[in-house]
Amino acid sequence: MKKTYNMSDAEREVMEKLWEQTESIKQSRLLALFEEDGKEWKRQTLNTFLARLEEKGLVKRESRMVSAVYSREEYNLLQMKEAIDHMYGGKLSNFVAAFTKENGIDDKEAKALIDILEEY
Repeated sequence: MKKTYNMSDAEREVMEKLWEQTESIKQSRLLALFEEDGKEWKRQTLNTFLARLEEKGLVKRESRMVSAVYSREEYNLLQMKEAIDHMYGGKLSNFVAAFTKENGIDDKEAKALIDILEEY
């Protein structure tokens, strides 16, 4: 079964809090951070979001501690790869062609892309 890394708005809020942390955080502390931001979530509400994120492979929970499996940057790369695979047949060239056709590209951006491609 292919994993999907899509998130609801509330799940994204949870991930944003986890990405702000430098290490695993107690679930109770995570809930307190939301309370400090004015969110009146109950413990079970947070647990529901964490369970969904854990099922998606985005968080890890051990002994009341929770952490993000991927950094924000790693997650963004996963999302980008999933989108390119789904919408552009897995070909970056198809994505770039569609993007530049719709948005245009100036000489400076074209040169930057060529430099990146030559580097790899």
